[in-house]
Amino acid sequence: MRNLDPRTHLAVMLCATSVWFFYEQIGQIHCLCLLAGCYLLQVKEVRTAGRLCFFYTILQVLARICAPHTALLYVILHTFARSIPLVMFAAAIVKSNPSRLMASWQSLHIPKSVTIMLCMMMRFFPVLRKEMAAIREGIKARGLFPQWYDYVRHPVIVYESFFVPFTVRCLKLSAELGATAELRGLDAPQKRSSIYAAPLSVYDYLTVGLYGTAMVLIAIV
Repeated sequence: MRNLDPRTHLAVMLCATSVWFFYEQIGQIHCLCLLAGCYLLQVKEVRTAGRLCFFYTILQVLARICAPHTALLYVILHTFARSIPLVMFAAAIVKSNPSRLMASWQSLHIPKSVTIMLCMMMRFFPVLRKEMAAIREGIKARGLFPQWYDYVRHPVIVYESFFVPFTVRCLKLSAELGATAELRGLDAPQKRSSIYAAPLSVYDYLTVGLYGTAMVLIAIV
């Protein structure tokens, strides 16, 4: 069974976004979150599904605890929790191969600037996490904060030692990724060829149909 096409991820995401506005009961959001978790498991993103489901559960529990005391905090937590299922469907797009995504979405006549922006973000954030880890290791190597409470005692030094090099590194990374994109011809006017270009299969159509039907049934029932 081959992997789902990025066009399938986009179709399922649009279906979820459309029906999400009609979900008024909390049970419907629970069902949508469960459906989103199953979709992530289907695309083999087990760790992402577990993390987001756990985060959704924590937000719902906190919202229930705060409901009798602070209405505003309950609304904020509940709103964030309602958006988690959409984030889970969007995670399937973010985890896709950028080259395959560009090859698939160019057949949908999506603006090239949108596709390039999304692919650049998908390349940028994994590198950014590595840079953050490298900065933390550098802080530990210099012995700036030997104890955990030193971060609270010296917030100005924390800002200087972490956020300043982090900002500088972000600027360098953006310039490097921009130069790489130009060298790879992402801004070329011609249509890109790719080894990932392939038509939609029956598996893709069945997936969109089943998940779309399930979302509509949740809204009706």
